[in-house]
Amino acid sequence: MLESDDIFEEIKGAINRIPDNYKILEETIDIDVQKEFFESSKGIAIDPDTDLIPEMIARLNERDTTFEECKVLLQKLAFIDSVDAFRAIERYTKDPRPELKDWSVLSLQQSRMVLQCSLLDEQQVFISTGLGGKNNKLRYYFIFPYNQPEQTLTKIQEDLLVNELAFFMSKHEGEVEFTEFGKRYATSMILIPLKAPIPDIIREVLNECNQYGNFLSSDVMVTNMKKLSDEEILQIIDHYEVSEPF
Repeated sequence: MLESDDIFEEIKGAINRIPDNYKILEETIDIDVQKEFFESSKGIAIDPDTDLIPEMIARLNERDTTFEECKVLLQKLAFIDSVDAFRAIERYTKDPRPELKDWSVLSLQQSRMVLQCSLLDEQQVFISTGLGGKNNKLRYYFIFPYNQPEQTLTKIQEDLLVNELAFFMSKHEGEVEFTEFGKRYATSMILIPLKAPIPDIIREVLNECNQYGNFLSSDVMVTNMKKLSDEEILQIIDHYEVSEPF
């Protein structure tokens, strides 16, 4: 929920401190899987005498290797400064065990960063969210509640929101992937540059749309963690029935 300019000023300050050599994870990966990967990575230790790359690659691809063993092998390979290790993970991600698909993608990204850090001799910054991104843009899920709880938008109002989103997002080099309409709210998936002023863009969209019937609530929900279900959205809308406008 967009609640406070102070919160977004803090976020903006943090984003502005990110160096220009950042990389964005493009794939959509469950945030809990990401947390598990990065937390467990802290405990990964590589023994150069026993953790030999050819042997780990062979073990990773053996059918009797357990699920947990594969996870550790992928992480160990990902933290080794080796093109052979990177290529092995890259091959694995093309045909992984289904339950290890996301894990292998995260390992490949980690391995790529290790190599780049070594070759360029500079620290690499990796940005990941639940919804992923594209190039220098993060993917966000927007929910636009209607002003009236049981309101259904007219075709003109739907077209207006679609057009205004496309116009104002394009002004900031954003890209609308889709917009959908329900009985109590509209949703939109949008790619937006990392440093774009999201609260300002939303204000512009709302101001333009609400000149024609004041049909959108000033309470707009934005997340880059996951696409919310209808039940989750309605629970949030019901909780924030009364809130302060922008």
